Parts: sequence; C-alpha cells; structure tokens
Amino acid sequence: MEFEEDAKIQQIADAYALDAVDFAKHSFSITLDWSDRSVAKVEDILLEMYNQKKTAKPTEEVLWTFSKMFGSYIGEVFRRNHGATWGLVAMGDEKIPGLQSKSCTLFWPWSRVSKRLTNGPEDNVWHYYQALLPEQSS
Repeated sequence: MEFEEDAKIQQIADAYALDAVDFAKHSFSITLDWSDRSVAKVEDILLEMYNQKKTAKPTEEVLWTFSKMFGSYIGEVFRRNHGATWGLVAMGDEKIPGLQSKSCTLFWPWSRVSKRLTNGPEDNVWHYYQALLPEQSS
C-alpha cells in the first residue's frame, strides 16, 4: 500500500466532520467534542442508525454520506489528538481516502463506518479507534 498526502481530502474531511458534529447534536442530542472518548458516542449513534436501517431503508448514497461524515469525524479526532495526515491510500489499482499516522499506520475510517452501517456491531468503530491509538502510559 502506498500513501499520497492530499490537501483537498483534508478540506473535505474537515467539512464532513463538522457536519457529523451538527448532525449528532440535532438528531441525537449528542455533543461530539473531538476527544478520543467521543468516538464511543459515534459508535452509539451508528448502532442506533444500524438498528433503524430496516424501517428507514436508506439508499446506498445516503449510507455513504453518513460513512463520510462519521468517518471524517473519527479521522479528525485521531489527527487532532495524535497526529496524522489525510490523503489517498493506494491498494492495487484503487485509491481511497484515508490517513497516515505519525507511526506510518494507514487507516481509512470512511470505509470502516460504511462497514459498520452495513454489517452491524461486528465492525464497532470504538474498538477500531482504540486499536489505532498509540501506546499510552497510564
């Protein structure tokens, strides 16, 4: 896998992350504060959205919009708190938006949120986020 920094992806992620904060506040009365722990609140929102999916019947386009919103929020929380760069991750012939951490770990939270909304709790984003965190001394 290769990584290419992309300032446009950073701008897009910033905007989507702010949309996620607004959506969480207005639709779920949840305040997302850019802390690591706030990603657990995102998981709570995604659980509720997943549970409502059968009755709401969102289109693939709507699900992908939520994936970009909440994936951007998760990526921005990591970037702001631990350092990372947005860009494009090349996997074979495909390039997908993602991040590279200071330790050169590559991750793509848009895709993870998409899996969470599609597959359910087995793709828990809070567990995913915790696995990305650098070792921290207590």
